[in-house]
Amino acid sequence: MASLGQLTAGIAHEINNPINFVSSNITPLKRDIKDIMEVIDFYRESGEKEFKPETKKEAKKLEEDLELEYVLEEVDQLLKGMEDGAKRTVEIVKGLRLFSRVDEQDVKKVDLHDGINSTIILLNSSIPGKIRIIREFGELPMVECLAGKINQVFMNIINNAVHALSDHMEKIPDPVITIRTKSLGDYVKIEIEDNGPGMPEHVKQRIFEPFFTTKAVGKGTGLGLSIVYSIIENHKGTLEVLTEEGQGTTFIISLPVYQNAPKYD
Repeated sequence: MASLGQLTAGIAHEINNPINFVSSNITPLKRDIKDIMEVIDFYRESGEKEFKPETKKEAKKLEEDLELEYVLEEVDQLLKGMEDGAKRTVEIVKGLRLFSRVDEQDVKKVDLHDGINSTIILLNSSIPGKIRIIREFGELPMVECLAGKINQVFMNIINNAVHALSDHMEKIPDPVITIRTKSLGDYVKIEIEDNGPGMPEHVKQRIFEPFFTTKAVGKGTGLGLSIVYSIIENHKGTLEVLTEEGQGTTFIISLPVYQNAPKYD
């Protein structure tokens, strides 16, 4: 996982430079096109007054052949698309950088909300549009943890919630994943709840076992929640699941605010 984190961080860094170049060039490009349009408008107005009828006819024909009105409209749409695409890519790169956090060996104070948000950004393309993500974030202190590992926890649990909802979309009129955070003094609590099909008791009892999976062959390793459980345990936290068949599922993560550092430094 550390190697994967380093690879992800490296890719994010490499993408960052060209996308910044594209982003920073869009505004001056829009300004330049606006200037060119002013010149075109000036020529059009002057031409109406000063061109001979034959020249006006030729100019009109040229505009029609080139579909000038359509071209100008398309330039506008292309620039908007480039701007939106660049912003989205910047968001993804930021998400990758936050998610990969190559400080795997160092416990550091981190903002857990950044980790949750970056995870949602990275999962965005695989979340069906019908699924709503609701964030009910409380005021959280900075939490000492291995950021990359905790982001792995968020990724796994949110991804499982997405799959639970996606596989039963026809039976759920309003599929929702709700993420709540709250501070409890020396601990913080993160709840990830879905209104999916829930789990029967015999499945609930085994979900943290290595290699146990309810997915079809080739769809899952059965290691995800087992690794998640180990990560939370190694952080001196707790992980519990509340679920009932037909009533959705809630994963509740409790993490201590402090790991190794003294409370008052």
